[in-house]
Amino acid sequence: MKIGILVIIAFFLPLTAQTSPDTGKLAAAPPSAATNTAAVDPLLPAQDLLKKGKYAEAAVAFEAIVEKNPTSADARTGLVRSLMRAHKFAEAEDAAKKAVGAIPSSALVHATMGDVNFRLGKLSETEGEYRTALTLDPNSARGWLGLGRVFDFVSMHKRAAAAFEKAHQLDPEDAQIFEHWLHSLPRTEQLEAFKKRAGANPDTYEARHLKYLAEVTQKKPGQMVTEIKPMELKMMPYGLEVTGVYDINRSGPMTIRKGYGLQVKFNDRASSVLLLDTGADGITIGRKLAEKAGVVKIVDSYIGGIGDQGSVESYLGWVDKINIAGVEFRNFIVDVSSKNDVADEAGLVGADVFDKFLITLDFRDWRLLLAPLPKDPASAPSDDDEVAQDRYIAPEMQSYTKFFRFGHDLVVPVVVSDKTVGNFILDTGAELNNISPTFAAQVTKASYQGDFEVKGVSGRVDRVMTGNKVILQFARMRIESHDLPVFSTDNASAWDGTEIAGFIGIRTLVQTKMTIDYRDGLVNLEVYEFKKARE
Repeated sequence: MKIGILVIIAFFLPLTAQTSPDTGKLAAAPPSAATNTAAVDPLLPAQDLLKKGKYAEAAVAFEAIVEKNPTSADARTGLVRSLMRAHKFAEAEDAAKKAVGAIPSSALVHATMGDVNFRLGKLSETEGEYRTALTLDPNSARGWLGLGRVFDFVSMHKRAAAAFEKAHQLDPEDAQIFEHWLHSLPRTEQLEAFKKRAGANPDTYEARHLKYLAEVTQKKPGQMVTEIKPMELKMMPYGLEVTGVYDINRSGPMTIRKGYGLQVKFNDRASSVLLLDTGADGITIGRKLAEKAGVVKIVDSYIGGIGDQGSVESYLGWVDKINIAGVEFRNFIVDVSSKNDVADEAGLVGADVFDKFLITLDFRDWRLLLAPLPKDPASAPSDDDEVAQDRYIAPEMQSYTKFFRFGHDLVVPVVVSDKTVGNFILDTGAELNNISPTFAAQVTKASYQGDFEVKGVSGRVDRVMTGNKVILQFARMRIESHDLPVFSTDNASAWDGTEIAGFIGIRTLVQTKMTIDYRDGLVNLEVYEFKKARE
């Protein structure tokens, strides 16, 4: 069986290639007296190993310091970060818990515990650690950074921007803080702020990102020409037909397809049906279609997602005019894969291109409905769509499910087999539901199957396992899955490094009328009454 998993992570250029992501500080030339200083401060050689990416050696060095000085917050947090970078997450969590036990009054230790929880996807426990850090030290820069990240993924963007601003004021040299603060600024302010930070070498990632910011400042990308009003767009059945029995309603077979597509026209010179993919960001197309469309390159980039190949080279480019099923945009930026296609598709169009609307995917009647978002009575009128706003839940949307917003990804907490909770991406580009080996080990018995083939934007996934029985419960739905594919989701972790337990694919989502509010992080899944698919 061939399964398509077309979730895509679009990677803009790293903003701080000359910084250390492990210490969070700008990388600098070592002092001339480094050897003598290291003799006085044993932390320096351990931190140097961490900066150089020698994570196993760094962990050993930090652990030796911890044994001699158990109350060294810098050594304990260095140990945790080294283990995290080495992908030894269970050991990192254990080290972080021991650090909290040894130094419960350390704001840095609690903020680091919050970082571990965040990476492991324990989002309900993350906020408490960051708030504890700020209670212990109101000027904890890492505490403010962490709290800002929490606000961001629950769609409290105004509060997030304020937290990032506070963190940057407290520690402007922390690279991770700078990156989040930068992204919270309007584009014009991003350019000026980044100019002060970027190096002069034209071959660095910083220089390339500077070029990108300069381009998007000169002409605002993604300007929507079409008026924001109720609209009905045609979705087109996509791919070969598959006949099977759904999990929600077991009253009979139903004919389905791989997914649904939208007709997209580029510069009035090339047109193609692209797969509508809630796991994709904006529009991603293959090199062949880009050449026909006349895409003008801005900078090199790369994309990644499910698959054993890792990232795929790409570039970001301008399309002067783009029409998506009747909605017209100007100065649209697309991501162009270095390959002729995108996982055997001409391209993908993310539902987030319509994020200024309330979006309803009516799979049964092949319609995409767009409507104006409900007006937030607390927000000040503004023509600037870059002004950060906090989540607003309109009275008619009180029953909607809140999702975690990580970039373009819609992440919902899912109760798995009544035993544990994992974070799953709602992904119309994935054919079937799937689960990661980590979560499968907790809820089912998995075995290798020879008839499963999984392919994503990063190539094939080898040796796919299946679980014998898994129950997924979310958004007032309860899905019983048999032979659920089990494979690594590491290449598709949500933005900012949060653990993803799996995907909810089109075969489940197609049974619902799916309404998405990207602005406020809300989704509603209304299960259809069972009936035969349209011919």
